[in-house]
Amino acid sequence: MQDHVDHETRHASGDALRTHRHGPAYAALVLEGSYVEASADGPVECTPGTLVLHPRYHAHGNRFGHLGARVVNLALPESGEPATLQVLRVPGRSDAEAVFLRGPHELLALIEASSSEQVVLLHAWQAGFLHELQHGDAPIEQIARHAGVSCEHASRTFLRTHGMAPQALRRELRSRQALALLAGGASLADIAARSGFADQSHLTRTVRAMTGQPPGRLRRQINCVQDAATAAMR
Repeated sequence: MQDHVDHETRHASGDALRTHRHGPAYAALVLEGSYVEASADGPVECTPGTLVLHPRYHAHGNRFGHLGARVVNLALPESGEPATLQVLRVPGRSDAEAVFLRGPHELLALIEASSSEQVVLLHAWQAGFLHELQHGDAPIEQIARHAGVSCEHASRTFLRTHGMAPQALRRELRSRQALALLAGGASLADIAARSGFADQSHLTRTVRAMTGQPPGRLRRQINCVQDAATAAMR
């Protein structure tokens, strides 16, 4: 997991970044070139003027186009952290780049001025497959059979569209659900059961591997972020 966000990154034609995870929530603005970002949210086509808002601990990989890409990144203030991935289109690239240079105090206004973009285009069978991955316990082979595809085809397809094979994707989806539930008052045992984990110990091991912290400590951090966001809106 990467705990920092570089201000600017440049990537050559055909470069690829394997699935990785950033600890902080951050915004990425595409200035030149293009790439596809693959995550549990599905594939996102990123072109000049695309603004991607990543929540904390978001795992994704990137495949860069024939022109490579130049991207500027900026950590999001706590009051602007998204709960889920958001893909926006900025009103003007040069003005947006200037905001990134000046810092996060102007970033929230830029987000307000940006428009939402349609992001996910999947094969028809993938929606049901994803639902079963997250909410059921059936083996991958059985889910693939019900979807009318082979395990090999499902694995190749999800690796390309989501950056993960089905079993890893199942773990990521359940971990995300657990992180969302940590913001509430449910016990860790209840969160484990509702998120599809075998028990609280399984939840703890998975969340620690994902974030570097046990769920109890992470819950306190999430509540602090929520308190800061609430105070900012008053």
